[in-house]
Amino acid sequence: MVSERHLSNENWIPMSFANQPTSFLEPSLVVFNITTQINEKLTPSSFSQWQAQFEALLIGYDLLDCVNGESQCPLSDGTPQSTAIKNRWVRQDKLILSAILASTSPSITPLIATTKTSHEAWKNYQHCMQVNRVQG
Repeated sequence: MVSERHLSNENWIPMSFANQPTSFLEPSLVVFNITTQINEKLTPSSFSQWQAQFEALLIGYDLLDCVNGESQCPLSDGTPQSTAIKNRWVRQDKLILSAILASTSPSITPLIATTKTSHEAWKNYQHCMQVNRVQG
């Protein structure tokens, strides 16, 4: 039997799973192993290479929307389901932010260490690198 796809906001769900409990259907969080996935830490001189590698990684995991701001943290109306959806988004975003921080050199990390989301960190990097290019 060919399974049809039900589209969720992040992943497709095979028809055979449609009647399963919500917790069963939640996609797994993506945990990064940056030391094996990105071969060079971000420095002022390696931004283009680092960005290309990181974007390819995020596209591969279908997570670029979190970093570029297209995916925003969902609001919770207090119901268990909406709270779970919001919490999952926050957890995934923190894992992305952690990967970004882990892939930076000590000279770059302080520039984004206080950011709260992966999107904020990404914007800060891009801004700093643009300023650096103009000054350089």
